[in-house]
Amino acid sequence: AAGLRIDQGAREVFLDGRELTMTAKEFDLLTFLSTHPRQVFTRAQLLERVWASAAEWQGEATVTEHVHRLRQKIGPERVRTVRGVGYRFEP
Repeated sequence: AAGLRIDQGAREVFLDGRELTMTAKEFDLLTFLSTHPRQVFTRAQLLERVWASAAEWQGEATVTEHVHRLRQKIGPERVRTVRGVGYRFEP
């Protein structure tokens, strides 16, 4: 994505050259989605893969909230909602 740079080794995210402050889970979610561009994931799949827990342990609202916070930081156009399914990253 133009202007968005993710440094996985340093766990840093830059938008147009400016470093963004991210929580550990926001970073993990962004990294996971961005390494699978345009692939759609359900909230349950994201809980499994990013949170490493089953949906019974963490509510799917956790994913919704983290996606919302990510959009505020990197822009809403980068994390798309696929209605009735889940989310995908737009590079």
